[in-house]
Amino acid sequence: MEQLTAALDDAMSGRGRIVMLAGEPGIGKTRLSEELAARAVPLTVRVIWGRCHERVGAPPYWPWVQVIRTYLSTTTEEEVERHAGNAAAVIAEVVPEVAEKIPGLEPPTRIEDQESARFRLFDSITTFLKSASRSQPIAIVLEDLHWADKPSLMLLEFLAKSISDSRLLIVGTYRDVDLNRRHPLAEV
Repeated sequence: MEQLTAALDDAMSGRGRIVMLAGEPGIGKTRLSEELAARAVPLTVRVIWGRCHERVGAPPYWPWVQVIRTYLSTTTEEEVERHAGNAAAVIAEVVPEVAEKIPGLEPPTRIEDQESARFRLFDSITTFLKSASRSQPIAIVLEDLHWADKPSLMLLEFLAKSISDSRLLIVGTYRDVDLNRRHPLAEV
């Protein structure tokens, strides 16, 4: 808890951090995350949860979709527009609720190259979250990353490399049992 609190303090001071909590099922990763959230809320940190789905069928980026949906449900149209800016239309391709929050969004220019399109999406979400954290520090808890799809993990990796100058704290939990070298989480 001491290390998590220090990471939270860093994030609140503009030194974004990522912390991973690993262990076997039932060891208390979620409970520890809940305790951190309970300490963060009175400090006016916005705590947002995203949970990976165990079963096949969840859309790509599912934990991130949950994070952005929660953010949208707790903020105004003006704030979303200010923080998302030109990235709003790109994010809306993955989280349609963005277009509901900001009516009249024009679809972004199509990019045929998948790698370039993915980079644009990752950069858009990163820019949006970093901008939002300037108004209020944000702690994102991503639960059960051992079930995450590869695109979600790639976004996590991209974001982790970009948040050192933000007021973002990302806490990821995962089961380390049976996590082999070829598992997407191990690769990230």
